Amino acid sequence: MTSHLQQKTGHSIAITMGDPGGIGPEIALKAWRQLQDSHPALELSLYGDRGHLLDLAQPAERSRLDRALHDTGAYGPYPIGQVNQETGQASMAALVMATNDCLAGKARALATAPIHKTAWSLAGYPWPGHTECLASLTNPSNPPAVRMMLATPLLRVVLDSIHLPLAKAIADLSSDHLLQTLQIAHQAGPWLGLTQPPRLAVAALNPHASENGRFGDEEEKILRPAIEQAQSQGLNVSGPWPADTVFMKALGASPAQRQFDLVVCLYHDQGLIPIKLNGIDEGVNITLGLPFVRTSVDHGTACDIAGQNRASAHSLVAAILAADQLSRCVSPLADLLQPF
Repeated sequence: MTSHLQQKTGHSIAITMGDPGGIGPEIALKAWRQLQDSHPALELSLYGDRGHLLDLAQPAERSRLDRALHDTGAYGPYPIGQVNQETGQASMAALVMATNDCLAGKARALATAPIHKTAWSLAGYPWPGHTECLASLTNPSNPPAVRMMLATPLLRVVLDSIHLPLAKAIADLSSDHLLQTLQIAHQAGPWLGLTQPPRLAVAALNPHASENGRFGDEEEKILRPAIEQAQSQGLNVSGPWPADTVFMKALGASPAQRQFDLVVCLYHDQGLIPIKLNGIDEGVNITLGLPFVRTSVDHGTACDIAGQNRASAHSLVAAILAADQLSRCVSPLADLLQPF
């Protein structure tokens, strides 16, 4: 996490176009356009199929946009609203080039538009999502331990497991992995504008946190040992808390309004459902553990509305502004997460 907080200036924010069969290029252009007006000093670079992005742009802005583009090649045509190999190849090419530029110091942070996991699979890529892919691209032989943090104006969560089938996520639960998640989450405090260690709550796996073993034993055998070891290391962590109430305790716009600063969730939907209910347009997805700042939207490719000029760029704008501020370390994430 230390590398996340080093001040870096003089380089642009890299923005990937995402899957061209979905809303990715549309919101990338909308975000770029909006920020040209509202933050003219902010240097932005768009990564993707140059011809495709220029075709989508307004005629009057194409010259200016062309100067901001990093062309990753043409893989199309891209059938709008459809998932295929070509869209997967195009979104991966943009991510690889942007990641390499971040690693080389040519860009100081990365903000990603949504990709389609099935398109990646059709194109032969093994990663189930951005987070796992970025870890591998960062160091193929020894990927860093990374975790997904999602934040809205009212709620923050960190995921212990991400893109796994639910049965495998449960089967793979371990005290060691959860302890590592707690350690990584603990380091996110400065990004949340906290002057004290973040108050971490671990969400339980079973109903009622297993009701003293009546509904399962994972809480006692797996979760509690990790929590106690984290406490012995000085982390402010408690639980396991029943998942049907812990998010209410962590809901609030300021530390004084909430009992917990971060909820550590055991699997993808346990954390994503409350996050999306509490502000999908303002939500920001942040990868913890990379040697550079990476943020993203907290929604998918929305193929059902692709090509209709209906997609909101609010989440991507929030992600880009968060990437800018976090990479400069001049403002906590809490100051940025305000409703539109």
